[in-house]
Amino acid sequence: MVSLLAACATPPDTARFKADFATGVAAYEAGDYATARALWQPLADNYDLAALRNLGHLYRLGQGVTRNPEKAQRYYKKAADLGHAPSQTNLAQMYLTGDGIPQNSEKGIQWLEKAAAQGYPPAQKLLAIRSQRFEFHRR
Repeated sequence: MVSLLAACATPPDTARFKADFATGVAAYEAGDYATARALWQPLADNYDLAALRNLGHLYRLGQGVTRNPEKAQRYYKKAADLGHAPSQTNLAQMYLTGDGIPQNSEKGIQWLEKAAAQGYPPAQKLLAIRSQRFEFHRR
């Protein structure tokens, strides 16, 4: 019976979700992080990848919420696991720097490689910088 009810549920209104996301971005840019969070949370609950990432930012930076790197990591990872390159890059940065979570360069590089393989320029740039070997020549 539960699966039948779920099958009959009204799908999310995509136009409203897009409008709420954009309104959340405007609120964020105006420094109204609480409103941004309130608008993005329902989207994230419905696996909107950009909303998941943005909630990760709020918790990572402590904007409008108590800073919580573990919660930020969980939001980034949900989107990263679904192939969202920007979230993969943010998760990689957290691992590489140990930003509130245990540092793990191996996991960081793995996430950067996944994002870079999708053609995401920030991940490609970070991966290139991390992989360069500098040699100094003495005269």
